[in-house]
Amino acid sequence: MTDHDHAPHDVGGRFDGPIDQTEHQAAHWEKEADAMRILLADRTRRIFTTDENRHIQESLDSETYWGTPYYERWIHGVSTMVQQKGVISLAEFEAEEARLREAGAHRVEGEPAGHHHHHDHDHHHDHDDHPYQADDDAGITEISPLRLRGMAMRNLLVARGIITAEDIRTEIERMDARGAHNGARVVAKAWADPAYAARLAASAGDAVEELGLARGDTVLTALFNTDRLHHLVVCTLCSCYPRSVLGRPPAWYKSRAYRARAVRDPRGVLAEFGTVLAEDVELRVHDSNAELRYLVVPARPAGTQGWDEARLATLVSRDSMIGVAPARHP
Repeated sequence: MTDHDHAPHDVGGRFDGPIDQTEHQAAHWEKEADAMRILLADRTRRIFTTDENRHIQESLDSETYWGTPYYERWIHGVSTMVQQKGVISLAEFEAEEARLREAGAHRVEGEPAGHHHHHDHDHHHDHDDHPYQADDDAGITEISPLRLRGMAMRNLLVARGIITAEDIRTEIERMDARGAHNGARVVAKAWADPAYAARLAASAGDAVEELGLARGDTVLTALFNTDRLHHLVVCTLCSCYPRSVLGRPPAWYKSRAYRARAVRDPRGVLAEFGTVLAEDVELRVHDSNAELRYLVVPARPAGTQGWDEARLATLVSRDSMIGVAPARHP
């Protein structure tokens, strides 16, 4: 099979290059794009399915796919779906975008030309097609067409009562409240309580609900690291991630380099994160998908006997629950 037989998102083992581990905080417009995607596909509205939305993105040619920032691809997918489903027409999109341009909403301050949010470029790809164009006024930039489309979509959906501004705010707040601190509670409980660890192994969704956490809409599976076995999680096709317990995935998890190399050179990937496994430690790589999410339970560090769960949780990092790092040492 050649590269031409693959859709551009199918990157498992196909690319090389270092992994950019720079941390990026999601901008508000990115959170809005994410919230609209979730709301329109939820059990109340059911305007499209996750698979339908992903298919739109996966149908892009390789140059466009990799040249479009992550959340702009979501906007492309969602805005295309609402057109196909007859919710908003192309003419309505274009009219609202024209109104926003007339109002100056397409020009923003404080974003230098060429600034990328959550971009999927690797270090071997040119950065010529910047999503933002410099304006004549110092410090003012023009947002990309897809960001403008996202603004238009939000306004039109709210005007039709399909979603409300409060719905979007609430969804953003819900996702902001999720993060590694929740997963750390799960891990610490498993370390401290063998019976809970057994329940987590048997049904992770049920076990996280015991702690008042959401199980998510997919199957959650816990993977237990030991001194003889290490688990590493990746999503080679997209960015499938246990958001219900870890929040939004880091930018590097969505990058082409990580998604490609984790299945081909997992020990090399771990080494880039500072994790070097002994040769006699078995390494298993788990590829997430639309139905299945993984949570790594790192091995409990030595010297923590007698620690309570709150103190144990301080040793659990997001990266250790993905599998690129061990738990912190006390």
